[in-house]
Amino acid sequence: MGGLGKTTLAQLVDNDDDVSRYFDLKAWACVSEDFDIVRVTKAILQSVTSNHYETNDLNIIQVKLKEKLYDKKFLLILDDVWNEDYDDWTKLRCPFEFGALGSKIIVTTRNYSVSSTMGTTPAYELEGLSKDACWHLFKQHALGATDFTTHPELEEIGREILNRCKGSPLAAKVLGGALRTKQSPIEWKNVLNSKIWDIPKEKKGIIPVLELSYQYLPSHLKRCFAYCSLFPKDYEFEKNELVLLWMAEGLVQETERNKPIEDLVAEYFHDLVMRSFFQQSSNNESLFVMHDLINDLAQWAAKGLCYRLEDTLSSNKQSKISAKK
Repeated sequence: MGGLGKTTLAQLVDNDDDVSRYFDLKAWACVSEDFDIVRVTKAILQSVTSNHYETNDLNIIQVKLKEKLYDKKFLLILDDVWNEDYDDWTKLRCPFEFGALGSKIIVTTRNYSVSSTMGTTPAYELEGLSKDACWHLFKQHALGATDFTTHPELEEIGREILNRCKGSPLAAKVLGGALRTKQSPIEWKNVLNSKIWDIPKEKKGIIPVLELSYQYLPSHLKRCFAYCSLFPKDYEFEKNELVLLWMAEGLVQETERNKPIEDLVAEYFHDLVMRSFFQQSSNNESLFVMHDLINDLAQWAAKGLCYRLEDTLSSNKQSKISAKK
């Protein structure tokens, strides 16, 4: 899931003095959605040499990179990788094989399939911050202080807002930042009671991050994920329960019916778990749950197609049912 601090952690490793002394060379490349081997290789080469290269000839770039890495112990960080194509990874890594023993490559990704394709060691899965750490981060961004001495009337509301963060450092930062210029309990309660997409656009850093995860889903997974907007927040569900609901709704592509429908829909579930849209319940390993912000994202994805009746009743607002089918 976006916003857990994968890039931040990689940066801490990259900037550590002991790490810098251990390696002969360090390089960083932000891969992102557009996995262009020439662009990524050139970014790595430029990171190693601090020089700019005009050529787009992959062979020339890889030869130069191989020369720079030859018999050197290097640390390479590939940040925000989405591509799962093993053939692409095989082509990209050719120059890396000439480094010295002890060289390391760190990959940050939101997708387990990427880590299993590129990795030779088990993936390290980041968890949310502890409540105390998340509280400290929230206070820094909301108040620019370490406590509520100057605004004691806001502390109780702040702790309720903290519960929405569910350990996400990005959520604590964004929600805290949205409150930075607000000092009235009414304004804080408005943020507490708002949907994440109701936060002013200029301060809504969390949704573009999470939306990217959604936009990268195949269309059939988008439909299945949007369906989950019907689940209340913190609702714990069984895999088979959700699979049967998807099957009942017909959320399966006709072209893929060459395999048993149960197996196919189970793969849908697995794919969403691998992309961190679902996570195991901390109370029961056989159950799953959506992070509150992921639940908000599901409601955003399903907006105009469906809505939860209890949301309408609790807010005393009327909702229009879309004519779309």
